[in-house]
Amino acid sequence: MDFSNQLSLLGGDELDNALEHSLKSSETVNESDSVSLSAMQAKGILRAIDCQWIEQLAKHIGENNPSILMAGALCSAYLGAGHICIDLAMIWNKPPEGIEREQWQGSLANSGANSVETWCDVVGASALVSSKQSMSERPMVLIGTRLYLFRYYQYEQQVLHYLRRQFDVPPFDVDAHLITQLFPKQSDNVDWQKVAVANAASLPFAVISGGPGTGKTTTVTKLLALLVAQPFNCSSTQNKPLRIELAAPTGKAAARLTESISKAKAGLPLSDEIKQAIPDQASTLHRLLGSDFGRSRFKHNRENPLHLDVLLVDEVSMVDLPMMAKLIDALPSHARLILLGDKDQLASVEAGSVLGDLSFGIENVYFQPEWARRLASLTSENIVSFGNASAPPISKALTLLRTSYRFDENSGIGYLAKAMNAGDSRGVLNCLQSGYGDVHWCIPDEGQTKADIATLAKGYDDYWEAVKQGADINELYHIFSRYQILTAVRQGEFGVEKINAHLEQYFYQRGRVKDPHVWYPGKAVMLTRNDSALGLFNGDIGLCMEDQFERLRVWFMQSDGTFTGLLPSRLSEFEVVFSMTVHKSQGSEFERVALLLPMKPSPVLTRELLYTGITRAKKEFSLWGSSSLIRTAAETSIQRYSGLIDELWPKSKA
Repeated sequence: MDFSNQLSLLGGDELDNALEHSLKSSETVNESDSVSLSAMQAKGILRAIDCQWIEQLAKHIGENNPSILMAGALCSAYLGAGHICIDLAMIWNKPPEGIEREQWQGSLANSGANSVETWCDVVGASALVSSKQSMSERPMVLIGTRLYLFRYYQYEQQVLHYLRRQFDVPPFDVDAHLITQLFPKQSDNVDWQKVAVANAASLPFAVISGGPGTGKTTTVTKLLALLVAQPFNCSSTQNKPLRIELAAPTGKAAARLTESISKAKAGLPLSDEIKQAIPDQASTLHRLLGSDFGRSRFKHNRENPLHLDVLLVDEVSMVDLPMMAKLIDALPSHARLILLGDKDQLASVEAGSVLGDLSFGIENVYFQPEWARRLASLTSENIVSFGNASAPPISKALTLLRTSYRFDENSGIGYLAKAMNAGDSRGVLNCLQSGYGDVHWCIPDEGQTKADIATLAKGYDDYWEAVKQGADINELYHIFSRYQILTAVRQGEFGVEKINAHLEQYFYQRGRVKDPHVWYPGKAVMLTRNDSALGLFNGDIGLCMEDQFERLRVWFMQSDGTFTGLLPSRLSEFEVVFSMTVHKSQGSEFERVALLLPMKPSPVLTRELLYTGITRAKKEFSLWGSSSLIRTAAETSIQRYSGLIDELWPKSKA
């Protein structure tokens, strides 16, 4: 059966744009209500698009089994919430929020699915579904108990096939003497930065993960130095310098990577010739791949691969599965790929949690014994004891940086981040109450309905003084980046939209803004959509200031640190950014951060969200929220369903 027209419903930008990023909770369905698509849509469990796409396809082939339609609608809904697939076994035992289990299973039984096994049998037999045994271009794919939309199954398979190919590539030769030169011995403790460099330089694919202050930038700069210096040390004319590209998901992250590597390479114990050869100009992934009329198509792909030998991508926690698949598709067959990021941060806004899935068991599983011995030989580090005979092949590619050099034992931010990441709610509250100089807890009054805008706004006093003095855009951008208000949600009095509106009104009342409804000097905005014509992308931040002709322009920092000034009329989709959501803050760091929680519980309040907010701060962090919400967030973890963990970490998951 030809499903090409129907598959377009799944493959175009229309579906991607329509799929939102959270499942709405709902009131419990009364026992008298039918567990049907329409009833679940009425309760807010399903969206219109979830029901419409499966109903249209089912009508086309004459499929009318409610349990199959329900599975398809939920597959769409869970994709909108960031999952790559749904686990029918999980949903059988734990139905969507608001539906009683007995009623749920009874309703499915009426459609011939009276157990997980029979539900899978019924779904797998549908003409809408293909399986591992009979793969074809049908709208859905059933693998075991996991049900995918076809396109997302393809994305996952692209990543898995790529990884398995890399596992079989023989290791590259690495200059052990140069590693020792880059990492002189300083203590008896294992230098995990040194191990990470030796490991990544040996492999065609590597992941380096680490929390705040663990030296990810230092590590990657020395890794680049090693890759660049080895050809210089070799007399063979065949060893040409490697073509190395650096990238990050957002313009802000790319600019920070550029700045960090530029500073770090200056202090390396290497010749000026080698230092100059170390690349330090990063671009966004969209720029690297070449955006072509939207996010779904890129200029570079399998037929037109990237012209490079090594690609290093920072802030990989922000990279969703479709982007990772397209990135891999654009790599030439010989290229090395190095991924860098903090596995504990929030997952990508779009579907998937690639970095989290790749590094699922990284804390407890190290290297296979033979590989541990090789790394010990290269680094002279005592890591043979970290060999693990049961380590899966993916473990070979992973290194976790375990020592924080930014936060010592007296750092409240470091302690708070560690406790939050561990889900230790008692430790989190103890830290907030312990009087650390760099951590402040602002407890809202009982019944408080509005945020304390006056206190929050004080953090921008230096910025407005710089605007008043007519500071140049480079200095102004630096000052603006020192402080940031973060919110957990978008809507409501404690959401980013209201907070920005209240801040602009507050600045207006104090004479800093002439009219908050028009462009004014000092207005800060963030783009909310890619604009490839302007070379700007979702998340890029611009500051409005006059040019030399006293015309207002919005200035954006490019990945090389220079600024581009555009007339405000050229910008179409943006929002004020005196505050931003935690999601939007990923890839950025600020000296001071204020994280504002809502007054009422929200599904978005998780340990990953608070951990990400906390770790945006380098010197001072303020948390605005009640103890009950903080405790709940610390004890709630995000779980996104995919097949990557099952395939890469089968024993660890068990």
